[in-house]
Amino acid sequence: MGGDGGNDTQQVTTNGSRVESFLLRNGTYDWSRDHAGVTFLQKAQAHGVPFITFFINAAPSQIADNGAACGWNLTAVKTPSFAEYIATVLSYWSSHGIDIKYISPMNEPDNNRADCGQEGMAVAPNLRAQAFSTIRSALSNSSAASKVNIIGDETSQITTQAFPEYPIWLASATPFLSNIAVHNYDYPDDQSLATYYDLVKNLTNDKPPPVKFTETCCSTNAGSGSSVFGAQYDPTMANALIVARYVWQFLTIVQAQSFDWWTAVTDLPCSPTVNASCATAINETSGYNSGLIYIDPNYNQTHDYNLYFTKRAFMLKHFSYFHRPGSVRYDVSQAQLPDGVHAFATKSANETSWSVLFINNQTSPFNLTLQSPGKRSVLERVVKTTPVDDWTTLQPLPRTVNGMTSFQLPAESLLSMQYRA
Repeated sequence: MGGDGGNDTQQVTTNGSRVESFLLRNGTYDWSRDHAGVTFLQKAQAHGVPFITFFINAAPSQIADNGAACGWNLTAVKTPSFAEYIATVLSYWSSHGIDIKYISPMNEPDNNRADCGQEGMAVAPNLRAQAFSTIRSALSNSSAASKVNIIGDETSQITTQAFPEYPIWLASATPFLSNIAVHNYDYPDDQSLATYYDLVKNLTNDKPPPVKFTETCCSTNAGSGSSVFGAQYDPTMANALIVARYVWQFLTIVQAQSFDWWTAVTDLPCSPTVNASCATAINETSGYNSGLIYIDPNYNQTHDYNLYFTKRAFMLKHFSYFHRPGSVRYDVSQAQLPDGVHAFATKSANETSWSVLFINNQTSPFNLTLQSPGKRSVLERVVKTTPVDDWTTLQPLPRTVNGMTSFQLPAESLLSMQYRA
């Protein structure tokens, strides 16, 4: 839900980050705006996407104190009009055939994006519970949008923001939230995430709303040193394994209900028509690790309409293809695995299959043995992603003898094994 109401006092400057609001500066609604966003919204509904989320980076400029979709702080005075705006938009699209599951009404609320490089609105920690409560009330009073769930608060960093701020607002906000939404732009270690989840449970009397991990991107260093946010384009297995560990961290240590990446498709830092290795080589100074798939930024001139897939795309395919919504996760003891190897296991919602993903961050392969998850389990499929394989199905399958499957886990790889239950 974009914030640009037209004739704003200041516009967001970054290409692609300025999004039209349905609410105009003059206080009227124009439902023909944000044509691109609406197009993909309608296609998502038509394709049966099960969980459609509307999200907001900033209240529209018509509501903002400064008349812009950036550089301002939400106030208690403006919260009711903000809530009514949300209810109006969700009601409209719900009544026009869109099955909206969630609304995320704020994004990284410690930062109001004063430079207007992107949309942004700060929400003080002591105002967040009130904001969620007011929005819940507005939605409940709308027959069309009453079943939409609220997630929040899209905190950007675990250690520097969630730790000091959750005690201010989370307990009071819990009755109004279906899920806690969080990012990881401080790239926390395992112990910090364990502390984070303990904090969440302590503040909610051990009955927390499930955590949804809703955004990450742009970590660098290609596997050496602590990850930092910065310019780098790395389409290789090195960065895919960095991100794979983030997914594993949140789905296991934090028991997150889901994990979302930032942007599916974005621009390459160069044009493949000029530089043949543009899409395949690491660029340490230009571009960002913000996409799964990249396109030629000059496609209008070059007519290069190819999609350039990164290893990150295939990494996330392992999770999304084999571990479907509703699957039940089972712990895999780290003590059973070599250093630098992690595993993720689930049973499908209909209990017809088991899936196990192995993540090998090491530069050496390992010979492993996996006990079949059930007496009648039959190994049906094995898929690997490596520095030279994007999505390769292994044939023949590894042998299973007396319920034990022996296999080699390639170096720097992801390997998924699926059993019929």
